[in-house]
Formats: sequence, structure tokens, C-alpha cells
Amino acid sequence: MTDKKAVESIVIAISKSFSGAESTKDWTEKTIWFDAAPYACVGAEKASKVFDEAFGNLKSCDVEILDMRTFINGTSALVCSVQRWDTVNKDGSANPPFMMRQTDYLEKINGEWKVLHEHTSAASDWDGKIIE
Repeated sequence: MTDKKAVESIVIAISKSFSGAESTKDWTEKTIWFDAAPYACVGAEKASKVFDEAFGNLKSCDVEILDMRTFINGTSALVCSVQRWDTVNKDGSANPPFMMRQTDYLEKINGEWKVLHEHTSAASDWDGKIIE
């Protein structure tokens, strides 16, 4: 598998996850996470609890990656994605879809790509298009 495919598959897996363990399986104990909510932490263990709490309020969370840009330089990679999130609450009520931006910085450590930083931000009233 190419490095590009490897790092993109990690970001895709994160987007499809529905638990803290799945969301952070390619993180390290030093990964820094800036969440869309006013929250930031260091380490997969702390982030996993926040993910589990958020997912615990939902029946489903379907994420479509609308745009993904990947930049690799040796053992460093940056993946920027635009995502549309469709969520349904535990009671079955659907939330309006919302757009998210996610940036993942990864490094190849001992032959494996690991997320060292993830930053998500909500983008209300945005069509998801990147102006070039």
C-alpha cells in the first residue's frame, strides 16, 4: 500500500468510526486533539472518552468525505478533508446535516502511520467548496 493510500485510509476509518476506541486507534499517547467543540486534549485515552460520550447521544453518525487533500513529505503527512455529517439522535430525530473541516497530521513511526494531531472545526452555512 502506498503511503498516500495508508494515511487516507486512516482518515476514512476515523470518519466511519462510532466509538472512542475506533476513532483513536491510530493515535499515540502524545496526540493533540482540537475538537470542534471548545475542547482540546493530549492522548488517545482522554479523547476516547469524549468520543464515547458524544456517540452515546446518537443513534447514527454518517460522514461523507466531500474533499480530501493529502500532502506527504518523507515520514510526515498532512490530510485536509471537508466532511458532511448526518446524525440521528437516540430518540430517532434527525439533526440538520452539518459541514466539518478536519486536518490530520501524521508521522510514520516504526513503519506505521500515526496521527499526532487532529483538528476539527464546524463550518455552518458553508457549501463545502474550496476556492482555488
